[in-house]
Formats: sequence, structure tokens, C-alpha cells
Amino acid sequence: MWRTVGFLMSFAVVLQGLSIVSYLIIISGSKTLRESGWRALSLAIGLSAAVQAASMAIVAYLYDNEDRFFVGWKLDESWIYCTVSWCISLLCAGLLIAAAYTLPSEGGYELIPDNS
Repeated sequence: MWRTVGFLMSFAVVLQGLSIVSYLIIISGSKTLRESGWRALSLAIGLSAAVQAASMAIVAYLYDNEDRFFVGWKLDESWIYCTVSWCISLLCAGLLIAAAYTLPSEGGYELIPDNS
């Protein structure tokens, strides 16, 4: 199970890196890419949050059931950082989806009227 936790956390880091790269590509891309790229970006962010939460669930199970954790042992700063990380990731993915549905489109080029 510890190997699974290590793999899942490494995979979550890869997904976060993918999210950063896709964000930069979407922002620097065309209008069509900006209007449609939020789906892939929110999926990558949400998936990374789910992988982090699954990894934390395994650690919580091991904390309760493995003899390695003796009385008085506590989950410390990395546990808190991971919790904050996936909570912020979920918040960002949710806000990205909400912004995509509520904000108006960028609009396109307006034709200049021909008065001649």
C-alpha cells in the first residue's frame, strides 16, 4: 500500500504539471482554444485532486490499521499541505467551470460598416 501511495502522489504531481502546461497553452492560444480548453484543464485539475484525496485515504487507513503507527504518532505538516492542496485544486476546478458557464464570450471581430 505504501508503494501505491507513493505512485499516486507522484502521479498527482505529474497531473498538476500537466495542468500548468495546459493552462499556459490555453492562455496563449486562439479564442476558440480559450473557449473550449477549460474542459480539459478543469478535468486535469479535478483528476489531480481526486488522486491526492485517494492517496490520503490510503494513508488514513494505514494510520488506523498498521502497527507501524504507535500511540502518540500524528500526521503532521505534509498531511495538512496535501489536504490544502487538493481542496484548493477542487476550488480552482469548480471556479473555472463556473466562470466558463457564467462569463460572457470574448466576442469576435465587429465588421466596420461600409458607408460608401
